[in-house]
Amino acid sequence: MQSWVGMTVAQVLALCGSQFSDVTMVDEPPGKLRAVEFVCRHGASPFRVVLELQYSSGLFSSARSWSEELVGKQKVVEVREPGRGGY
Repeated sequence: MQSWVGMTVAQVLALCGSQFSDVTMVDEPPGKLRAVEFVCRHGASPFRVVLELQYSSGLFSSARSWSEELVGKQKVVEVREPGRGGY
């Protein structure tokens, strides 16, 4: 999973066989998209994964709504599994 660092969210979703509709946005504070969480279906056992994003002002949304195109092109800066030192 550490090899995913530097990839885009869209690339990781494709590797995992996951859809954008399965993604939960993690914005903290509200409106500042910091990460995405989803179930990766790569391998024998599906597992939850959190991709932390390289934040920029373009990821702020007062409506807390981000397009698939915008999120998909974001670079991954850290990968975590909830329950394994993640959140």
